[in-house]
Amino acid sequence: MKKIVLLLFAAVVAMTVSAQTVTQNEPLPRQGEVRHTAINAPHADRMTPHKATSLKATGDVVTPPESLETQSYRMNGYIFDGSSWEVVDRTLQIGFDEGDVYLQGFSVYLPEAWIVGTMSEDGTMVTFPAQYYGSIYGEDLYFYPVTPMGNEYVPIDAIFVYNEREDVFMLQQDQVTYILENASADEIGWYFQYDSEMTITPDGGTATPPAGLETQDYMLTGAYMGIYDDGQWFEGDPLMGSAKVGFDGDDIYVQGLCSYLPTAWVKGHREGDSYVLDNGQYFGTFVYGGEAYPLYFMGCEPETNDVAQFVLTPDAETGALVSEQWYGICSDDVAVNWYDLLGSVVLTPIADAAAIPATPGILFYEYYDEDGFGYIMLDIPVMSEEGEPLLANKLGYQIFCDYGDGPEPYIFWADYYGFGQDETTIPYTFNDDENILMGGELVVLYEIGEDIQRIGVRSVYFGGGEVNESEISWLDLKSNTSVNNLTVDEAKEMNYYDLMGRRVDANRLTPGIYVRQDGRKILVK
Repeated sequence: MKKIVLLLFAAVVAMTVSAQTVTQNEPLPRQGEVRHTAINAPHADRMTPHKATSLKATGDVVTPPESLETQSYRMNGYIFDGSSWEVVDRTLQIGFDEGDVYLQGFSVYLPEAWIVGTMSEDGTMVTFPAQYYGSIYGEDLYFYPVTPMGNEYVPIDAIFVYNEREDVFMLQQDQVTYILENASADEIGWYFQYDSEMTITPDGGTATPPAGLETQDYMLTGAYMGIYDDGQWFEGDPLMGSAKVGFDGDDIYVQGLCSYLPTAWVKGHREGDSYVLDNGQYFGTFVYGGEAYPLYFMGCEPETNDVAQFVLTPDAETGALVSEQWYGICSDDVAVNWYDLLGSVVLTPIADAAAIPATPGILFYEYYDEDGFGYIMLDIPVMSEEGEPLLANKLGYQIFCDYGDGPEPYIFWADYYGFGQDETTIPYTFNDDENILMGGELVVLYEIGEDIQRIGVRSVYFGGGEVNESEISWLDLKSNTSVNNLTVDEAKEMNYYDLMGRRVDANRLTPGIYVRQDGRKILVK
């Protein structure tokens, strides 16, 4: 099953349909475009840490009750330090004391500081007013929510919607809210600002490798499994991704098995000559569009939903780890209720050696005439032209434009993309959740001409101390052969899904792009 990402939203394409004997969840959405807005207001000078000093006691700091019991959560969002936006993935502590909600860990400079909010009577919202964190290095710090109003930003309360069933907090989207780490209780002068897209989810005991664990890069290959209405299983799109594996005595740690949360780890243990990954492990919670999706690792027997041990057996010749079982990215930790089901799984170790990368492809290109930009969706194999796995962190790609005078590399202007300088090569692993998604799943192209005749992509590999390039793969924009044209009559014989993963009536396909249950993209005119 291939993940398809479109501008302004992103989705997992559902190629499979449910049979009565198989439990499959609705496909998960992918994280969409995030619009970051920097507050154009005074930015306090960055504090320079120096020799430790006692904190200056000014204002009233929040002190939780001594009997308060807390639970670990993770804050997910984006933070701006005056120069660039960064992803936030930070541990918080939250405790409930009747109608009060205490939270520790929001402040960058004072991570031990607490803030307190009030739970609504119906238990659906928590309101955090502006409040004092404390003081460090002689500077006061405040939790300071604001909202844009005209050309100004005015203080407001930060309101989090609380989903008690999933135990998830999400910053309310009824009004735009930016939370500042501020230098004043009366006016804006911020050290850090949080974007309005923010969620706080339970830290459900994810596997954590020991400090100093030595890991090796692996390639993850296999296939997304699907099932027809008649109960027959089939292999969908190939699975191909990057993974890391580390060994600690008889324990094994694997990262990269969950495409929705690629940095999540799972843990296993040695049994004989093989390694068993424990079922029910919590990958983490994937949050999108106000919905929270806790995700779990579960192994199963092929062509069944029977829970089974997922065993990785080393291949004596190649060192690859091979499994005869399938595994699911699932909605609970007791059954194989899957969003994605993966089979034929192989983890192959990758050495840092020179290689010519395989030629990439172009899945789709669209030009927006009225706005003067386009977007492109790429297929970049993480392997050499000989079929050997490559290190994803040493792979990059270049885009070429041909207006009739020959190919010219597309320049990713620093002003548009936020780079320190203009670039022509983008790392495969680069992802900003806005203009460029990892692996070229989506790339927004600015200042591109409508008279472009063809567009191309080339992979570049920096392994083994050498720089090697693939051939350029071209898409002729006169015919736009990135999708297969299909008449409505031809489309009626198979199940179809839109790009949000929703099944559509094959007899009522309107013009657009669809995905057949065999994974092929089609264009209905």
